[in-house]
Amino acid sequence: MAATLALVLAVGSALAADDPTRTQLEQRIKLTARLYGDGANSQRIAGSGNARAITLLDEGRVHQTQAEQALAAGDLAAARREVDEALRHISLARKLVPNASARQAEAQQRYQQRLATLERLLQAWAVPAGADASASTPADGLADRQAAVRLIAAARNQAAAEQFDDANRQLAEAETHLLAGMNRLLHQRTIDYTARAATPTDAFYEALARHEGLIELVPVALSELKPGPDAITLVERYSDTSRALRQQAVQRQQRGEVQQAVADLNNALIYVQRALAAAGVALPSPTN
Repeated sequence: MAATLALVLAVGSALAADDPTRTQLEQRIKLTARLYGDGANSQRIAGSGNARAITLLDEGRVHQTQAEQALAAGDLAAARREVDEALRHISLARKLVPNASARQAEAQQRYQQRLATLERLLQAWAVPAGADASASTPADGLADRQAAVRLIAAARNQAAAEQFDDANRQLAEAETHLLAGMNRLLHQRTIDYTARAATPTDAFYEALARHEGLIELVPVALSELKPGPDAITLVERYSDTSRALRQQAVQRQQRGEVQQAVADLNNALIYVQRALAAAGVALPSPTN
């Protein structure tokens, strides 16, 4: 039946390219009639309970009848308009009520796409080896991440058994956990920038740790918030500047220029904050 639909569309293209001849129009009307005469197709739509699809099918039949009547009367322009409407109606109805194999293929495609997205999110949200979710605080988001991992594993098993609808429900729940956990992590990592170090060296290492914690959240924010191309350009620019300042700070610290190294790291923190803000994360201003 998909081949019939494709053939009808091909005939329609020919009609659009040339003056519609009666022979071509007759062929198209007959092919469209075959779509409406397909008992399995009509029964599937009629039994679907989808009110919109049923209405489209009924209205399409009216257009098909009018196309046949117009052709018999020699009104080729009207016949063409009506058969176009008949084809449009049944095409929309079929899309609203796909057959079992089409639904399965669509569910499989959704599964593959969602799984790929979740895998990218997990890759962006790296967790140190040996991290214990049971020992984490709710703000860490680690428990949510591990719940997502378990749900993804269950979804893989269901997909292997070709239960793609169930697998998609598991992935949807996994996505909820993963995004909630990352949101908690983003806020937990950005609450307090105030330096309380007793010495410049302590201040350097505290600032370095804060920078490392924030810079690793940039790809997570990009994955979760999906900013536009212009915002991504800003994120990359600010991130590159932040990394360059961090490298400069490390080199200064190694030369014994600790105070200047701390200043460089504070500037690096400002730029990584700008990167996160460009990605769509609202953060407080760092305290130098």
